[in-house]
Amino acid sequence: MFLKKVEISGFKSFANKTTLEFLPACNFNGEKKGCGITAIVGPNGSGKSNVADAISWAMGEQSMKNLRGKKSEDVIFSGSGKKARLGSAWATLYFDNSDKRIPLEFSEVAISRKLFRNGESEYLINDSRVRLIDVIDLLAKAGVGKESYCVVSQGMSDSVLSATPAERRSILEDAAGVKQYQIKKERAIRKLESTRNNLERAGDLIKEIKPHLRMLKRQAEKAQKGKEVAQELKEKQIKLFSYLWSKFESEKNNVSGEKNDLGAKMSNAQRQVDKLNDELSQESEKALDSKAQEEMEKRKQDLYQELNNLEKEMVIAEGRIEIEKERMEQQRIIETIPVDLGYVKSRLERVRQNQEKLINRLNSVEDLSELQGIKEFARAIQQELYDLYKDVGEGEVKIDRSASKVEGKDRIESLGKKQEELTGKISKCKSEIEKTEKNIEEEIEKDKQTREKFFQLERELYEKQKDLDKFKDNFNEAKIKLAKVEVREEDLANEIKSELKLEAKDLKYDGQPCDRNSLEGEISKLKVQMEQIGGIDPLIVEEYEEVNKRHEFLSQESKDLEKAIGSLNEVIKEMDQKISKTFNQAFEKINKEFTNYFRIIFGGGNAHLVKAKIQKRRLKKEADDPSTELGAGENKDEDDDKSLDEARDKEEIGIDISACPPGKKITNLTMLSGGERSLTSIALLFAIISYNPPPFAVLDEVEAALDEANSRRFGRILQELSHNTQFVIITHNRETMRQASLLYGVTMGEDGISKLLSVHLDQIGQEGGIKK
Repeated sequence: MFLKKVEISGFKSFANKTTLEFLPACNFNGEKKGCGITAIVGPNGSGKSNVADAISWAMGEQSMKNLRGKKSEDVIFSGSGKKARLGSAWATLYFDNSDKRIPLEFSEVAISRKLFRNGESEYLINDSRVRLIDVIDLLAKAGVGKESYCVVSQGMSDSVLSATPAERRSILEDAAGVKQYQIKKERAIRKLESTRNNLERAGDLIKEIKPHLRMLKRQAEKAQKGKEVAQELKEKQIKLFSYLWSKFESEKNNVSGEKNDLGAKMSNAQRQVDKLNDELSQESEKALDSKAQEEMEKRKQDLYQELNNLEKEMVIAEGRIEIEKERMEQQRIIETIPVDLGYVKSRLERVRQNQEKLINRLNSVEDLSELQGIKEFARAIQQELYDLYKDVGEGEVKIDRSASKVEGKDRIESLGKKQEELTGKISKCKSEIEKTEKNIEEEIEKDKQTREKFFQLERELYEKQKDLDKFKDNFNEAKIKLAKVEVREEDLANEIKSELKLEAKDLKYDGQPCDRNSLEGEISKLKVQMEQIGGIDPLIVEEYEEVNKRHEFLSQESKDLEKAIGSLNEVIKEMDQKISKTFNQAFEKINKEFTNYFRIIFGGGNAHLVKAKIQKRRLKKEADDPSTELGAGENKDEDDDKSLDEARDKEEIGIDISACPPGKKITNLTMLSGGERSLTSIALLFAIISYNPPPFAVLDEVEAALDEANSRRFGRILQELSHNTQFVIITHNRETMRQASLLYGVTMGEDGISKLLSVHLDQIGQEGGIKK
């Protein structure tokens, strides 16, 4: 694995897209050509160190101090007098991964980082968006990372001498290849702390929930009991209501059937009564329309009247004949007739005949207008009676008889003929009377039969009407009874709808008999129980189940968290063992190499690494977040966090450096000169690189403080180490430049933009010309 090239655009002074290709280490895949050290040179301020910053930034560096800035947007080209500022910056590292040191199935891996001026950023691996943690993990597994000595910036080499023992240990741990174990351990510790915090919060929540849960449990039990009572009440109500509804329906059907039967019977009886009424009306009409008897009676009366008249006329004719005879004998004109019995009878007879006529006229009257004539006729009869009464009072009546005898004879003859006619008429009239009386007798018999049938029909009609009235009474009673049943049924339906929220027709009766009084008593008791239970929110059971479920969940979570704490402690213990074992092995070898390189660089003297006990390091997140310390002792249970406090207070091993150049006795690093400090830090850097050669190393002016002799020694060591490690060196030192196979020159024009010029030194001749 090695760094093939770097592409930069918009990063600091590299406003334009710039590509730097690097040579691999000479032992990579056994190749000897096209390998070696790459050097980047240029005047101060040209931007050559920005290349190292871009590589570090693309590897995930978050500290703006290490990137020589104050805020994130400082890495974006800020513009110049001739070019406007840019809105984004990006850098891409291309790695040759043919040895699969990076655990990806790609022969080339490109890691990119982009930053926009609005603060948004993104990381990409082979053009796929990933997280920062993914980039860090991937590089850590490959043995490189933003905190390793793959990129050594200005002043960073001397910082190892100024670092604390714990920080030096961290540097050696990176060199020992325990970074991935450290990451796992730190994550496990963070998870352990987070798990303990979660366990504490879960415990607090459980304590908070328990009283509420107990109250809810009581209410839920009460509500459950109410629910059971309500269910039992509902079942009994359904049983009672279905029984009553079925009973009312059956009663309704029976009463309705009875009503219908009575209605049918009543209709039949009504038809019979109507039929009898029709027959009776017909018979009555027959009786009324049968005027034959009346006509016969009238005919008889008329005949008798005619007979009387004929007899009167006969008597009158006989009398007149006698009178004519006497008149002829007396020959007197005026004759005084005494008012005797005969005279009175004749006058009364006339009055009687007039009365019969009056009666007949009264019987035959059809219009009120005829009454006036009848009244005048009655007055005439009254006047005649009055005259008779007056004549009787006077005792005699004078009659004018002024007629001749001849006229008398004629009248006598005429009267004789008339008498004969009257005799014939009287005989005929008597015959007619006899015949009429016979017909009347027959008609009377016929009328008698008709009346008997009429009376029989009346009796039958009476009986039938009586039966009809009885049917009507029963029918009305059935209607009333049916109406009562329907009213009760309607009340029951309303009660069912009110109590059960159901329609009565939806109830199904199972047909089993039940004791209504007993059921009603049980229902009343259940209602009393419901009232005693009182109104409880029906959602209380759901709330109890929800809170209980949450309590069980938190309890289970607490158990799981306790198990997780145990597992995390095991992981931490395992990582500590791996780190300790690997670190101890690396420490011995690095210490040996450090002594060796120190003696080579200084030409003698002695230097070694010393283990020192120090307080256990805090997690980086804790160190960066002061609120962690402030809240550590305020919100934690001492018993719960005792093990965590002990783990933090536990001592660990730090690294001290002891260095003594030849001919000097130095007991403290602060007594070293600047050049000696630089040489010491370079010796330690080379020792680390020789123990665990990184795939590549970027050194930014680490040899700036060396003189010419030490620069030559630095160059020889660098050339030796370049067989296993790819070196990219940013330098001003000529001796270092001579060791390079590829040289990049960085310049900056008036536009403030860095530009590159590259040359392979094997292409330059002895006189400085380019070989063809």
